[in-house]
Amino acid sequence: MKYKTGTRDDYAGERFLTFSEASEFLGIRSYSRISEMVRKGMLPAFELPDTDRLRVRKGDVLALIQLHIQKQ
Repeated sequence: MKYKTGTRDDYAGERFLTFSEASEFLGIRSYSRISEMVRKGMLPAFELPDTDRLRVRKGDVLALIQLHIQKQ
């Protein structure tokens, strides 16, 4: 199965995103903001096999978006 990346992602299930994909979902310009969110405990990150980079769950990123919408 091939996934579309970033905001073009139409896969309904859970998957892990790169920090760059997560930043695109959140509408921010830099993946370093995602790193900051992880360091501050706002967004959990996971180590996956066969990669040296952390990933975040798509559901967690979407939950941040919903939380932001509810606060407005």
